[in-house]
Amino acid sequence: MISQIKTMLLSSIGRKWIVAISGLLMIGFVVVHMTGNLQMYAGTPDKINLYAHLLHSYPIILWAFRLGLIGVTALHIWGTISLARENRRAKPRQYAVTGRTSRLKVTWTSVTMVISGTVILGFVVFHLLHFTGQVVDKSYASMETTVGGVAMHDVYRMVIKGFSNPWISGFYLLAMALLFSHLRHGAASVFQTFGLRDRQLVQVIEVGAWILAMALFVGFGSIPVGVMLGLIRP
Repeated sequence: MISQIKTMLLSSIGRKWIVAISGLLMIGFVVVHMTGNLQMYAGTPDKINLYAHLLHSYPIILWAFRLGLIGVTALHIWGTISLARENRRAKPRQYAVTGRTSRLKVTWTSVTMVISGTVILGFVVFHLLHFTGQVVDKSYASMETTVGGVAMHDVYRMVIKGFSNPWISGFYLLAMALLFSHLRHGAASVFQTFGLRDRQLVQVIEVGAWILAMALFVGFGSIPVGVMLGLIRP
């Protein structure tokens, strides 16, 4: 039984399901993360500071969530890269029906998904070192505030200082643009993997994927842009 499950998961279809499910889980995380970040617009620094303080008040749950996310991300990357390699190794005759144009489109899509995913992964590592690990700027660790008599980290001021650096804001916006491209294709592909191939439904899914990707790009990207333009300030 175990060997059969392993064989099924390692098959092309099994890996597509792994990529699809892990992708959905990561999309869910990104949406929740953006919702938290948008508290920068709450009108008072206390909102996002309290939100961050609440998350760090339960370190076991927080780290369990982080480790689970790392595991899901690792599965997604493994599945995507292995499928891309499989596509590149495919023989030309496999595309005899669809023709050269379709073959190039499939190959280009696979390659760009891997490239954008790799850059996004690099950004995530930097982002964690920057704000979570606070190793890029040592002054973040000393930023504290008090809300309702409770001392906590001043996330609001940290974010403003971080995005005041044009290079960091530029890298962030580049990563968000690549995330838009990655999600626009990936979110639609998920439903095809699940067998939803109705022409009209596929069109609705593609439009929905575009709207979701654009909402995430605008939501995340508005924060560094707001800081750089002085719309979000201490």
